[in-house]
Amino acid sequence: MKKRKKNLEVLIIVLLLGLSTLAACGNSANNATQPETSKTNDNSSDEVITLTFPCIWVGADSKAEVFGNMVRGFNEEYAGKYEVIIEEQTDYDAYEDKIRTLVSTGAAPDIFTMGTYADLELFSKSGKLMDLTEFLESEGMAGRFVEGVVDNAKIEGVNYAFPYENAVISIMFNERLLDEAGVEAIPQTYEELWEACEALQAINIIPTTQMTNDNAWTSMLWYSYALAACGGPDVYENGLDDPAFVEAAEILKKMFDYTSSDAIGADATVVNGHFFNERAAIYTNGSWILGRIQTEGVEGLYDNLALSAGLSVNGENGGAYVNAVQAYIAAGIQEDPAKEEAVKAFFKYITEADKIVELSNSSGALFAIDIDASSITDPLLSEIAQQSSDAPFMIGHFQASVSTAVVNEFSAALESLVLGDVTAEGFVEQLKAADE
Repeated sequence: MKKRKKNLEVLIIVLLLGLSTLAACGNSANNATQPETSKTNDNSSDEVITLTFPCIWVGADSKAEVFGNMVRGFNEEYAGKYEVIIEEQTDYDAYEDKIRTLVSTGAAPDIFTMGTYADLELFSKSGKLMDLTEFLESEGMAGRFVEGVVDNAKIEGVNYAFPYENAVISIMFNERLLDEAGVEAIPQTYEELWEACEALQAINIIPTTQMTNDNAWTSMLWYSYALAACGGPDVYENGLDDPAFVEAAEILKKMFDYTSSDAIGADATVVNGHFFNERAAIYTNGSWILGRIQTEGVEGLYDNLALSAGLSVNGENGGAYVNAVQAYIAAGIQEDPAKEEAVKAFFKYITEADKIVELSNSSGALFAIDIDASSITDPLLSEIAQQSSDAPFMIGHFQASVSTAVVNEFSAALESLVLGDVTAEGFVEQLKAADE
């Protein structure tokens, strides 16, 4: 009996193993004909196409919250089809280095931003950027942008990117401090500006905010306004040989006679500190600074501000506005047509006018998308938008209008100018030498 029982147990085990093997074979056959849904970016119709977007509009950036909501809204609207994955980049300089490295040595990210036309020219030569020309000229996209900005972003007739955030620069006057100094009207000419500076300095108020460290940002903006006054709308067309560059350098050097004692070597923190704390009366920066003035400035500063366009020289070229593209958006070239469509869908989504209005109102930034200025709720931001719209001409700021080599040399050349090591002519020659 024991032997028969043992044989029966063996038979049962063999039968069970056989059934198990058949079941496994059945599953394999089933898997071969009905594959599990893939999350990879092949051409399967039921996949989710993912787009990577290394992005600086995160963290403390003024656009972070609303732009983040825009990305989440896109992902919800296209759930199960497209998804944009943000790779947070909080260090702007490190981000720029990363993008340059990726484009030069690897493949461009699916979506990314760049800050200058010089970068756009450089990246366009890589062959790794998507051609957006036909898309931007298509019905539904062509009318979304401020007139001329898309054409201005072309490289040899091709749009490898489109302008998104604009840097619109205003001259800001603290009217309370001007009143203390007996200055009755906002200066309209450089001659009137010097008179106001003398009056402010006489009561120990710093007239203008200047800096030479880092990229000498605010002083670079003052130089841009001086170029507009001295050379008019076409000043950059002749390059650094235009006499206006020397004339503007003379104006900028004089402005350092009316600034803080720590201006040489100062960075943006120093400059902002003087103006935000009402130690200085006259300042220039992009519209995005208004939010920081409200939150970081002394009480009442925002309400004391008067905004102005550019000043004139010898009665000419007054009322100009300095601006530039602050951020271009581009895409890496895509081999998969479905992924290319995903990129286009995202670009359509983030250029809708109502979303741009919300982004402007929340951040203080202005954009290359055409919107009604009256829809901007911040009164000073709305005023900047209106003033720039009414300006007789607009001109790019210096940093966005010259080569990267000249931009990198500007701070050192400015310090040499202010210290008296070079004349205005020598300042321009130093910039030229960097470009050779």
